[in-house]
Amino acid sequence: MIDNILAGSYSLLLHAVLLGLFIIGMDSSSKPHFVAPKKVDIVQATVMDEAQVLEEMMHLQELEDKKLQEEKERQTKVDEKLEETQKELARKEREFLDQQERAKIEQQQRDVKTQQEQDKIKQLEQQRKLEDDKRIKAEQARKVEEDRTKKAEQARKLEEDRKQKAEQDRLLAEELKQKADKKRREAEEKQRIAEADRKVEEQRQRDAERKAQQAEEDEKKRLAKLEQDRKKAEALKKKKEAERQMQDSLAEEFAKEAQEREATRVAGIVDIVVLQIKQKVKRNWNRSGATKSGLEVTLHVKLMPGGDVKQVSVIRSSGNAIFDRSAETAVYKAAPLPQPKDPKAAAELRDFQFVFKPE
Repeated sequence: MIDNILAGSYSLLLHAVLLGLFIIGMDSSSKPHFVAPKKVDIVQATVMDEAQVLEEMMHLQELEDKKLQEEKERQTKVDEKLEETQKELARKEREFLDQQERAKIEQQQRDVKTQQEQDKIKQLEQQRKLEDDKRIKAEQARKVEEDRTKKAEQARKLEEDRKQKAEQDRLLAEELKQKADKKRREAEEKQRIAEADRKVEEQRQRDAERKAQQAEEDEKKRLAKLEQDRKKAEALKKKKEAERQMQDSLAEEFAKEAQEREATRVAGIVDIVVLQIKQKVKRNWNRSGATKSGLEVTLHVKLMPGGDVKQVSVIRSSGNAIFDRSAETAVYKAAPLPQPKDPKAAAELRDFQFVFKPE
């Protein structure tokens, strides 16, 4: 459209220029050209002979003829320029008409294309309505199936909660028993250490009594006795050092046993909580129609404080990508995951692995 407007404006401007040139040419050709005759002094005319007058008249005629010839040439050039301008104007008019015709054809093509697009949109809208009807029917059937599954799941959860509570009661009783055993073993260890210290002290007292008796019996043997006492003192020192080393060894063994017992206790709590996590993930797992039975996948889980899932990744795939993704999704849906009250066990469960096998 802009090209058509520009072409029409150019055509009008060209018409106006041609009209102006034509008017100027007509004015120039219509004006008569006069050559002013030279003024001749009256006194000189009386003495000028006839030959001089004729010569002057011929000279004036030549000037006039030359002027007329130049005017004819100028008019010829104006006529040629006018003819060229008219030809250019005719060509521009033809181009303008061609552009209008092409614009009309292009508009018709756009109208056809627009109609085709509208027809296509109507077909797509009809197809979408059919698909919406199918989806609504499928959604209604799915809701009926979900209601039935939900009731069965609620009954199963009640049974699992009952079993879980019984298991927690058993674990609590076992933990109390372990604490009592620990206190008893600590008391026995303290008693054993006290008994060893008492025996060392009795031995020291007996050695001191012997040294006093020997000093009283024989002054002459004092130096020998002193040497003997020195040797006994060194022996006693070595003995005490040996006893101290033995106590340190016993303390290290006791600490090691305590660490092992603590590790066993924490591992037991972790195993129980991991079992609870597996059960909760299993409850949130959605079996896909394309998933085969008997599959298992090893998952790596990172948790945030409180049991929220930070990251889930597959360590060992089941070989079925759909099953692997469904297991990962079940972990996220089960959040927050069960967390033990024991801080050490909770720290162990910040980053752990487990095998998910729904069957």
